[in-house]
Amino acid sequence: DSANLPAARLAGGPAAHVIDADDIAIQLIVQSHRQTGLSTVCTDLLNYRGHEFYMRPEPSLVGVTYGEALSAYELGIPIGLRRPDGAVTVNPPGDTVIGPSDEMILLAEDDLLIRLADRRPPIVEDAITTGTVPPPAPERTLLAGWNDRAPKIIRLLDAFVRPGSELVIAARLDRDPSGDFTGLPNLKVSFTWCDPTDRTLLEALDVGTYQKVIVLGDDTRDPQHADARTLVTLLHLRDLEERLGDPFAIVSEINDDTNREVAQVTKADDFVVSDKLISLMLTQLSENRHLEDVFTDLLDPEGSELYLKPASGYLVPDMTANFATVIESARRRGETALGYRRNEDFHNPPSYGVVLNPDKASPLALTAEDHVIVLAED
Repeated sequence: DSANLPAARLAGGPAAHVIDADDIAIQLIVQSHRQTGLSTVCTDLLNYRGHEFYMRPEPSLVGVTYGEALSAYELGIPIGLRRPDGAVTVNPPGDTVIGPSDEMILLAEDDLLIRLADRRPPIVEDAITTGTVPPPAPERTLLAGWNDRAPKIIRLLDAFVRPGSELVIAARLDRDPSGDFTGLPNLKVSFTWCDPTDRTLLEALDVGTYQKVIVLGDDTRDPQHADARTLVTLLHLRDLEERLGDPFAIVSEINDDTNREVAQVTKADDFVVSDKLISLMLTQLSENRHLEDVFTDLLDPEGSELYLKPASGYLVPDMTANFATVIESARRRGETALGYRRNEDFHNPPSYGVVLNPDKASPLALTAEDHVIVLAED
């Protein structure tokens, strides 16, 4: 309960590291809503079977700029710096000079696999595109279901979306909650009564007019019952999506990780297993408590966040280059490239086309439908 956080921190004192699990779950839901594929990236970053963040000094890079350091590693990708005073900066400006007491923050499969490159891979200049990546447009979101996290989700979502965006609450509620959200700068909120498990009522919502759908678990029911209702809603939505030609992306809450396989059958490639992700984050922080600053920076609307941007903004479509060239193309835009997502594997578990920290020298060609995973301010 977020209301207990100040008391918990007072009781624990400096020796205790107190985590607001509810707040983290809310941030993960909103981040996953922003772009299809982000929840898969977040799961990989938190899961010890995937890629994680590590902090280590790198004396040979002292005096080098962050932009130059982006291509300095054979294995591992720099994503930021930790200063001597403990301050963490994710995706700092490229001209930031690495100091003698700074630690590099790196994305790697294992800390034992991190190593500097003897020879940096060649940059394929002809493959780098000079066009700009178009900014996201205002969007319509359907919030199917309701629980205690919904108000915070709506307010945090307002900080990410473009002005003129809309959100429709479709839930079994005795009162219209949209009046609680008047005056939001970017998001117009409305309400319609709906049981999200009822196929007829879902069809009446004209779901094809939405770009994003968030399905919230019912916290008035036991977790298994709530998951069952969520999965029924997902089955209906995915069937409607296929009939309409994939017009929207879905983010959903699953309480019990054993229900993940059922969710995958519904093609729910973007979903949040709240308890699992919180447990994974706690495990990461038990290894290095300073990683909380990294995750806080990534999940907060201020500063740099994770984005999946069209690959055509970085490489000429279908032209063979390498990931070192993608890193360089992103660097010129003030961004840090972490990987890419193949559109052809969009619905294929477990990775759904997401590739993090790829080999930098291997030949790589991306299509206009693929995406590059970057850290960027916008």
